[in-house]
Amino acid sequence: MSMKGMSIEAIAEVLEVEPASVKRWLARAAEQCEKVNDNLMKNLDVPKVEMDELWVIVKKNSSTNEGL
Repeated sequence: MSMKGMSIEAIAEVLEVEPASVKRWLARAAEQCEKVNDNLMKNLDVPKVEMDELWVIVKKNSSTNEGL
């Protein structure tokens, strides 16, 4: 829901939880994403800017293929 642009308050309302819970979940998810990136993106000779651009392309392609 966050990635679709919903606010923390809106997510909390939909899930019937406190906004603080949503904030904790997002922080934990961000930590896990960072761990995944650290493990998968080892020993790459690619500047961070290029890696960010790559993730934008991956996200765009995955969103266009969701209906498949």
